[in-house]
Amino acid sequence: MLELDLMNTGFVNIATVAALSLAVFGILAHKARRPPLPPGPKSSWFGLGQPIMPELYPWRTYAAWKDVYGDIIYIHAFGNSVIVLNSAKAADDLLDKRGAIYSSRPMRTMIEDVMGWDWSFVGMPYGNSWRKHRGVFQKHFHTRATRRYEPVQIREAHALLRNLLHSPENYYHHLRRNAAALVMKISYGHDVAEEGDAFVTLAEKAMSNVNNAGIFGTYLVDYIPMLKHVPYWFPGAGFKRQGREWMKDSRAMLDKPYEVVKEQMDSGIAGPSVMTIELENLSSSKDVDITTIKNIAAISYAAGADTTVSTMMAFFLGMMLHPEYQRKAQEEIDRVVGPGRLPDFSDRDQLPYVSNIIWECLRWNPVVPLGVPHATTQDDVYEGYWIPKGTTIIPNIWAMFHDETKYPDAFAFKPERFEDEKKNMELGNNDLPHIVFGFGRRVCPGRWLALDSLWITIASVLSVYTISKPKDVDGAVIEPEIEFTNGIVSRPKMFKCSVVPRSEAALALIKQTEDERELAK
Repeated sequence: MLELDLMNTGFVNIATVAALSLAVFGILAHKARRPPLPPGPKSSWFGLGQPIMPELYPWRTYAAWKDVYGDIIYIHAFGNSVIVLNSAKAADDLLDKRGAIYSSRPMRTMIEDVMGWDWSFVGMPYGNSWRKHRGVFQKHFHTRATRRYEPVQIREAHALLRNLLHSPENYYHHLRRNAAALVMKISYGHDVAEEGDAFVTLAEKAMSNVNNAGIFGTYLVDYIPMLKHVPYWFPGAGFKRQGREWMKDSRAMLDKPYEVVKEQMDSGIAGPSVMTIELENLSSSKDVDITTIKNIAAISYAAGADTTVSTMMAFFLGMMLHPEYQRKAQEEIDRVVGPGRLPDFSDRDQLPYVSNIIWECLRWNPVVPLGVPHATTQDDVYEGYWIPKGTTIIPNIWAMFHDETKYPDAFAFKPERFEDEKKNMELGNNDLPHIVFGFGRRVCPGRWLALDSLWITIASVLSVYTISKPKDVDGAVIEPEIEFTNGIVSRPKMFKCSVVPRSEAALALIKQTEDERELAK
């Protein structure tokens, strides 16, 4: 019996070893048949470590890596697969044409779990919850729906003109207030105070936290999610302690405006807004709940205000550096609009050069240089390379907009590059640079509102102001340093500029908006 048991044991051992050998052989054989991964920098620590992941202006580093590795770069970091796309063609082929498997999002553990931004549908994985949120958002911000916001956009553009007249040196503050006022009015029906608005301060603080959290991979917990369970007191858990403080701001931005609007509705004094419309229809809606409504209203501010300010800063810098482009746009406005009024949306089709300036601002310094990362939901093969399921896909929008084969003299600010449609088609640019708003099924649903707001604001500023380089006390011109910030959202670093009315007639038009404000009260 003992001999039989030993024989059985030996047989089991042999069978186990054989099975394991076959399994290992099968895995190795599969890998041997599998196409290679895209080229990229080597990781350390036996393949588990992190290669040199750039922290400062990573979009520039990835663009430089293109010369070494090509348009598609593979990075292996702590067991995670990351692919950077440096060309518009690769991004279009994968994120748009193969959107069925490239439309999810990677888990951003630091931002979503540790900081409490899991409510943002921008970062939600592709699925039913994302579809529900996007559907509600789209209802209020599709291209036809945004027409109802034109009066608010004009009113806030005129408010910016007045504020620039009273304190032009505070132009950055005025741009922030302008962007915040528009989105807060549309989302919550809230009229933003000229100074120290509590809701704006709250939202700006929360958005600053997100930008400080950095680009994907800044925190180790993004690569090793289980680290989110580390106790707050544990050595090296500073990210948990910081995240806990940042979470308070995230929750406050989500909850406090809702509480105020709800109180106003109960008192019968709430103005029309995205939130009031959705709350009024709540009882008759099967799919929408209060949580979804709060999420949608909050993300309209979070996604809109910072990005608008970034583009406006690029506009002010571009006009200051290139007075010849500013004059050309002003001549166009003078010819179409005339001296007796400010531009409105009816002038838009007749002011193509103003639109060219806006597109060049978006191209020259894309607001989100690395876009919002996508994630694959199944294995794929592209251009002979294997792309594993669960790979984080980073579209390097900055590199795409600074590709000299598509945009000659790409680092220069040149609005006229969008004038010659035939030449652009020859270069392969068959469309304006809409990719600044994302790709495929995850394209920004608020892009129409953003473009409308930028157009009316920039056209209004150009019609009555001259933006130029400032002078010191001795009358010498101060040359600005052209630098941009690092982070998820990038904008020009602070610079001084001169903002003065173009003429007495322009000054009269600015003052005329004071009368409009009084009539609106």
